[in-house]
Amino acid sequence: MRAAIGAQKDGYLDRYIEEVLKHMWEEPKKMDDPEVIHKAFTESGFDADRLLEQMQDPEIKAELISNTEEAVKRGTFGIPIFFVGEEMFFGERYLVAS
Repeated sequence: MRAAIGAQKDGYLDRYIEEVLKHMWEEPKKMDDPEVIHKAFTESGFDADRLLEQMQDPEIKAELISNTEEAVKRGTFGIPIFFVGEEMFFGERYLVAS
């Protein structure tokens, strides 16, 4: 999730999410293993070293904590979850291929 914040800051969050969800659910890979993460990021065409560096950035860690606290306040409980206004949607069935 910290890497997602890095991707957002660098302007490619949508593509990042698409690729990471593919690695998690379609292939699936062990996305809690740093070596697997690095390889998956590289396969996706991302700067894996930069993303892994951003994951250790204290400001990005603090932003994730803040985002998590806000998510808890809104009642989130898993992924994928997204909001349209105040209405929450959960599950892959709501994701539409573009």
